[in-house]
Amino acid sequence: MPKNKLDMTNMLGDPKTLKVVSALEGGLNAKQDLNQVLTEVGVTTRQLAPEDLIPRKKNRPLDEEKVESMMRSIREIGVLEDLIARPHPEIFGKYELLGGNHRRESCLRLRILAPTKIVHVDDLLAAKIAGATNALRNQLNALEEADMVIEVLSLELKIAEPDVEALFWQHSNKTIDPNSFQWRTIEAIVPTVTAVAISSFTRHYLPLRKLPQDLLDSVRSGKLHYTKAEKLIPLKHPRFESERRLLLQEAIVRNLSTTELLERVNQLLIQSPSIKQQKPEPLRKMLTRRVKSVQQQINQIKNWDSVSQKEVEKLLNKLESKIQELSKRQSNS
Repeated sequence: MPKNKLDMTNMLGDPKTLKVVSALEGGLNAKQDLNQVLTEVGVTTRQLAPEDLIPRKKNRPLDEEKVESMMRSIREIGVLEDLIARPHPEIFGKYELLGGNHRRESCLRLRILAPTKIVHVDDLLAAKIAGATNALRNQLNALEEADMVIEVLSLELKIAEPDVEALFWQHSNKTIDPNSFQWRTIEAIVPTVTAVAISSFTRHYLPLRKLPQDLLDSVRSGKLHYTKAEKLIPLKHPRFESERRLLLQEAIVRNLSTTELLERVNQLLIQSPSIKQQKPEPLRKMLTRRVKSVQQQINQIKNWDSVSQKEVEKLLNKLESKIQELSKRQSNS
């Protein structure tokens, strides 16, 4: 989902954090100024064995093409950008990787040391730095964004991640006091971490964290769009595991549309009527929901370039023409 670039000032907040990220992102021009900031915030640079850098649990699966491309580049010109890590909070002598997972893997395969900037920060600041650096380098997909938001809120509220998710669902069901400290904190923090509205985040992003592991991996790796993964959720029952895996592979290889996926899922569900809780979604209802979702996404895009505007307008004109054709056919019948 296209969205505005994260506001680093709002997201990271305090001046010390801003200086850390500015130093890590090479935001300062003069080398002397950079060294001064690094010294002030306690950032040091070392050559580390890549096996001593432990990736964060929520890192997206590696993209093999990206790793291969990066390895070729490193062989020719070396590692151009330092990795980012902090002393591991649980494993003595190791480091938790905050940014640079593909660079770490490339260095590991090439059997070379990885130039790494080391920051001494707590869990909350580590989560914010990891989220910010990843958001700056590549657009986070919906699942990664959900993970980042929930992790930051969990650390801010000092409660477990499932409890944070429960607060969103309670708000959706209107069973939480909107003036409570926890919800007011959520309302204050969420806009600084994501451009997605809280209502859309609850409806479309949170459910992705409950996907079966094969779907989670596909969405995190960017191989499958989250809207397509949603269509496969009815097949999460163990009875459908083999069918789901085959359909998932086909969806990735053939780039099946959401409509095609829905039809295939419905066919599988109809063939297994004994599982009563799995009800195929009517096609008409699905189309209506998708139109509403597109409208919400359009409202969230603040800056339109002229080419994109014309492309979207052309698609809308085509959609309107088709709807008018169907309407006339119905009135004449």
